[in-house]
Amino acid sequence: MQECEAYQYCIFLIGALLFISLFFNFKYRQALKKRLEDENILIKHAYYHPVTSLPNKENIKIVISEQIQRALRHENSFLVVLIRIKNFYEVQLHSQVLANEFMLEASNRLLQSTRNEDIIAQISDDSFLIVFNEYLQEENYNKVMQRVKESFVEPPKLNTKYNIDFHVAVGTCKYPDEATEADQMIEKARKAAINAD
Repeated sequence: MQECEAYQYCIFLIGALLFISLFFNFKYRQALKKRLEDENILIKHAYYHPVTSLPNKENIKIVISEQIQRALRHENSFLVVLIRIKNFYEVQLHSQVLANEFMLEASNRLLQSTRNEDIIAQISDDSFLIVFNEYLQEENYNKVMQRVKESFVEPPKLNTKYNIDFHVAVGTCKYPDEATEADQMIEKARKAAINAD
């Protein structure tokens, strides 16, 4: 009889320990999952623009630096193009939501008018940067640039009572002729876009 009670007690104890173990394992997995989600959110905020989810300025500087290393090894050049949406702040005066939709449409147009191997980033509220692959032949720069400019000819399809068009300015910088570092390239392209106004 005592053996039977001891056996039942052992089974109960093992069951309780198993339940406690499963409970703590479940809690640990939840905490680990939450931590990974938080890390992913932190990385996204650190390296991607919150509105368009395109790479941000910090991210694209890393990309340009890597591109410089490849171009240096292969003795190639490459081009960065800055597209400034000149009327972004005017649109933002009407509504931040409208301004976000405006820039989302601009980013979609850029994604559709460039090649898959080219990288697009939103480096500020009103500016995008395209890093063209170093294997894009110089004589083809103008073709791609023309496609980019043409993508902004049509007005945005936004649900708004305001008449809004895209007013863009484009600036370029070529490695290594005009600059040899990521920050320099971005700044030269930005100045070229401002001077193009």
